[in-house]
Amino acid sequence: MAQLAHAEIPLSSFSFPNFSFQLFPPVSFFKKLFGSKKKTTPQPAPASSVNLDETITAHDKYGREIQVTKRDWLDSVLLGNLKKAWSNPDELYGLIISGFQDGFFAEIEDAVLQLAKIDPDHERGATILGILYLQTDRAVDALQHLTQHIATHGESAVVLTNLAKAQSALGDAALSLQTLWHALELDPNQDNALLWYESIHRDQDGAPAGLAAFERVAALSGSWRAQLWIARGRLAQGELDAAMSLYHESLGRAETPIPTDLLQQISGDLGNQGHLPQIIELVAPHYDLTVHGIQVGNNLIKANLDTGQLDAARALLKQLQAQQRPDWAQTLHFWEDALAKADAEVAPTIPQEALRVGLLTLEGPLWLRDQHPFTDLFPPKAADAPRISFVGNSAEQVKKVDVVTMQRTDNPGRMSRALPLFLSEHVALTSNAQTTTYVMWVQNDNGGFMLSGKPFEDEAVAQYSRQKSDAAPDQSAAEFTVYTHLITQGENWTLKLRLIRTIDAKCIQDFSYDFPEHGFHNIADQVLADLDQALDNETDLTFPTSGLSSPTSGLSTSQLDHYLLRLEQCLAVRCDTLNKTGTSLSNPSEIIDGTIHLCLQNPIHLPSRLLLSRTLNGIHKKDTQLASSFSEKVNSLHSEFPIESINSDTLAKEFEEALNV
Repeated sequence: MAQLAHAEIPLSSFSFPNFSFQLFPPVSFFKKLFGSKKKTTPQPAPASSVNLDETITAHDKYGREIQVTKRDWLDSVLLGNLKKAWSNPDELYGLIISGFQDGFFAEIEDAVLQLAKIDPDHERGATILGILYLQTDRAVDALQHLTQHIATHGESAVVLTNLAKAQSALGDAALSLQTLWHALELDPNQDNALLWYESIHRDQDGAPAGLAAFERVAALSGSWRAQLWIARGRLAQGELDAAMSLYHESLGRAETPIPTDLLQQISGDLGNQGHLPQIIELVAPHYDLTVHGIQVGNNLIKANLDTGQLDAARALLKQLQAQQRPDWAQTLHFWEDALAKADAEVAPTIPQEALRVGLLTLEGPLWLRDQHPFTDLFPPKAADAPRISFVGNSAEQVKKVDVVTMQRTDNPGRMSRALPLFLSEHVALTSNAQTTTYVMWVQNDNGGFMLSGKPFEDEAVAQYSRQKSDAAPDQSAAEFTVYTHLITQGENWTLKLRLIRTIDAKCIQDFSYDFPEHGFHNIADQVLADLDQALDNETDLTFPTSGLSSPTSGLSTSQLDHYLLRLEQCLAVRCDTLNKTGTSLSNPSEIIDGTIHLCLQNPIHLPSRLLLSRTLNGIHKKDTQLASSFSEKVNSLHSEFPIESINSDTLAKEFEEALNV
């Protein structure tokens, strides 16, 4: 099985896209972990305590999500890792906790017994074994084990709390409550004990009794956690000042660094009551990325985003992205999209007379640089070779726009740019022609792609090529221009392709193709065949058999639409380097990750690999830390999936330059 990294499942989850502030775990979680049923007769350990056919989410070393059954996870990953950590108490403890969170108890009992035997932290080893006994309905064993530990090593709050659970499971509620209170006297901030203590009183006598229980614990020396729960009640009653006083008291008493769940609960409760500036005031000064991670970072990003402090939200997001945590990826992509949407919402409407649009000229395949070491793999281009130009940048959509507005890139816009790039690649790689793709770029502010909601006239399309040739007298004029226009007004899209003679703007041939959104691969072969035939009929192009036969050589057919997406994103990265003061790039972390995944899905496809190189190179120029954080994944990609048809050292050097490492 591939190397896997277990995905952490947050104790309080949230859904997309309507993100709410994350809260501290509810009492029900602790009841589930430590047990709440009363047993008078202990039972033997069950053969299995979990449905092994259920699935869990894991990530491989490239960050790709993998769904595996609990049976496979247990047999192929967890048990093997436990054996590897058999003599390392800290690693063994972490794996056991992970197993407990997935519902494995009886299945990993041998590892728990081993930890209890070798752990120099006697309290930790005893507690884990006590929890195992409780979760496998052996309260008598738990009682005896924990009592013996206390006799040998003395009392501690954690052990006493689990002892109280064993006493409760055996039906002695009065003794259990007495033991639980003593545990809180030793450590009033032990979350499991505090929440259980409150729930006992609330279940018996109602919410006021639960509040009184919190207040009794808050009066104990060193207490800070109970104050958080009292503050939640004050907020619910609209008493912000009282809640803030309690929060300051809690922060003043807590150890350093401030516990993650403390900051998570403060920010979650304030956020859900709409007190966003107070989150930034109280939580931001104590936030430590390496300690508090995404649990608190989520709430800080949302607070800054919702208060319009986009730069602060973006800075925090970049710090989190650089950690390369696959279990954070979906959440961080969500925030990237949210920030891009916020930027678009505040972008001003550009008056027609103030709009400045330029034409970007891209020679040959987007991913192939001049004088590249791999150019000899492709058909040679003579100086007098015929030239074909490609133009897109137009798509008719349901939503009609009468003024020039800045908006986030959407699927029609991406495809309007990807198709000319792809067709240009195809002609450049399969014929002796030189190819040029023209992309319209808005030069106002930080720039952006220009997308027309109407098709261009043939004369306008031809004029683009003529103008660019006039501006570059040493470059031969394009004999023909291939223009692609999209109609995206329903579930099925239509591609209009026109072959236009540049000199007189006459349309020589035109084609129309229907295809589903994200389903261009269904018509790709026909489009390429028609284009080749049209060019063969009208030009003196030759089609050599050496080199790559097509940009799709080595690319899975079903992956073509994925390739088009990453191709357009690479274009966006290259264009973003034109911005000297800012950036117009949306979600660069996902762009890199997605292009790596494209390479993994098509491991012998050289264009995808070079596309990744150009993408990394461009992002590195604007965000060195982000690009460099992908070095480990990129190195693994090359070592695990070399491309046999090329020099691996040359490719490795290519990526070293791209990452500047």
